[in-house]
Amino acid sequence: MAISNIVPLINNIAYSHADIVLNIGGVPIVGITSIEYSDNQEITGNYSTGHKPTSVSFGQVAFEASITLTFEAMQAIQLGAPNGYIQNVPFFDVGINYLPENGILVRDVLKKCRFKGRSQSSETGNSEIPVTLELYVSDIKYQRVN
Repeated sequence: MAISNIVPLINNIAYSHADIVLNIGGVPIVGITSIEYSDNQEITGNYSTGHKPTSVSFGQVAFEASITLTFEAMQAIQLGAPNGYIQNVPFFDVGINYLPENGILVRDVLKKCRFKGRSQSSETGNSEIPVTLELYVSDIKYQRVN
């Protein structure tokens, strides 16, 4: 396991949601209220004699992501979508740039993404309407410093 040379953040400004600049296909997107992405690898214990695994097999890696944005930001994306459906937007990369004041730039990249669908709801008392867009993601490149 590689050990990082990055100096720990002590008495400085930590990364926060306000520091994120997100771009889709190289275009900065305003109105992102939430971003969630993850990867998960299938790991299976192999059994022979006894009650405990005697070896391990590694399976596929699955990637998941979603972004939540304001209704207005979603409309801007939808206006550029072929036939008005976000699922028709061709494959794109999503850059998540963490740009803290006086900090180290961290750039995660969601590779070859496509919108799978959208979910929105509103209720009394909402000052804005959030829209969640679920993404297909083929790979995630973590902490790419450019």
